[in-house]
Amino acid sequence: MDPFSITAGAIGITGVATTSIAQLHTLIDGLSEAQDVVADVASSLTNIERPLAALDQLAISDEATSIAAKEDLRKAGVAEAVNKCGDACKEFSKDLTKWTRHSTTTKLSLRDRLSVGVWNREKIRTLRMQLQSCEATVHFAVTSTQLMLQLRSERMSEADRENVRKQLQTLETKIQEHIELTTRQQEEAQARKQELQEEPEDEDDGSAQRALAIKEVEEQSRLLEADQVSCGVVFSQVRSKRSGQDISNVVTLDNSRALVGLPASVVGKINQRITDVRTESGSVAVVGVYSDNISLKGL
Repeated sequence: MDPFSITAGAIGITGVATTSIAQLHTLIDGLSEAQDVVADVASSLTNIERPLAALDQLAISDEATSIAAKEDLRKAGVAEAVNKCGDACKEFSKDLTKWTRHSTTTKLSLRDRLSVGVWNREKIRTLRMQLQSCEATVHFAVTSTQLMLQLRSERMSEADRENVRKQLQTLETKIQEHIELTTRQQEEAQARKQELQEEPEDEDDGSAQRALAIKEVEEQSRLLEADQVSCGVVFSQVRSKRSGQDISNVVTLDNSRALVGLPASVVGKINQRITDVRTESGSVAVVGVYSDNISLKGL
């Protein structure tokens, strides 16, 4: 294994989490008649597992790049999202096993179908929100990291570099669209909560079911909020990478003066990567971050 590769464990994702996600996937695959009810759950699990598997396939050339990539993934909350998702999958596996205990792998009983599709509808919707949040965080963060590593490659042509920047811009748009989606889902969750609170009382155990449903809707709102925060972090990272600059092969000759880098006032707004700067024949170059009021005449 490449010593600079990024494994799930290297960024804090536990083996228990990845195992729980895989086990739920296997459980759903084995319930053929429940596919129409939880098919989107299985799809989301696949969309979480795929980028995680791609992490250790990333081509990382040096330790500094590896550290920077891991830090971006940490800030995006990838490990936290996957670990919490793993906990949710573990609990849902227990629930799904209980809800389908009257069924076989090929036949879902009417009672169990009602349990999965009606009585526990909000609980399933909560899991979907959890998976959606994890899926978005992992996909956006890993894709951003892949593109960032390509940009840092010194062997990439300018045409290819520009293509990667366009992909970053597309990714930025997709993240923004996702955040807008979660905002709409927040509004829908609030509307569902209002409807549940306004339902008339009945003599059966409907009140208890309604209270549980309201609790699930509140959890969905919390998950959507966390989703917006983590995707907002990735959005900022992508925008920062897209505005980055690569400067290389700078040579100053014949008593010339040069400022190579960026002024202090734009630090944090523009990223730069500077390589291979040479000064010859009495020339001077200031490389890196320099004062806004620096003068070439004074060098």
